[in-house]
Formats: sequence, C-alpha cells, structure tokens
Amino acid sequence: MATVVVYLAAVGADEANKVVGIAGLVVALLALGAPYLLPVAGGAPVPELDRVEDTGNAEARGGGQATTGADITGDSGPVHVVRSGDAAADGPGSTATTGVVRRPRS
Repeated sequence: MATVVVYLAAVGADEANKVVGIAGLVVALLALGAPYLLPVAGGAPVPELDRVEDTGNAEARGGGQATTGADITGDSGPVHVVRSGDAAADGPGSTATTGVVRRPRS
C-alpha cells in the first residue's frame, strides 16, 4: 500500500488522478460482474429434468394400471413430456394415464 502512495506522489497529481480513476472503474466493473461470475454459496442444487418423448399406447383392463408418459415415485423435480401417446382403461378399478403420474414415497 505504501508503494502505491509513493508512486502516486511521484507521478504528480494529474497522472495520479487518472490512475486512481481507472482503478476505480475496474473495481466497479468487477463488483457489477461478480454476482454473475461467481457461484452462489449454499444454493440449492437444480434437480435434473426427467424427459419423456414419443411413448407408445397404454391399455389397462380389469383392475390393471397402465401409464404412457412418466410414472414417478417420491419427490422428483421437473418433468417434460412430449407426445405421450394414447391411454385406455376398461373395467372396474383399472386406470390408464397419459402424461405424468406422481406417487408418494412408500
């Protein structure tokens, strides 16, 4: 620090003013960019996206269960389903789903 003060005194007031002004600009720009360049401490991890595309037909009969799309158990993150196909159910207690089914963890 003392070396900087001696340097600025040696170059004169006009030159010292220019050097300090440029240094201030650099520090200000770094302060503005720091939130975008540095990782966030303690940030929650982003869950991976479950992705399902172009699944086939699902059919359930007589109390059965069929899913075309995503059948997820537990606390899952985001799900992206595209063109999940048809679903059909026939009979008491049968279910068929096209899209997303989320089930609680047992």
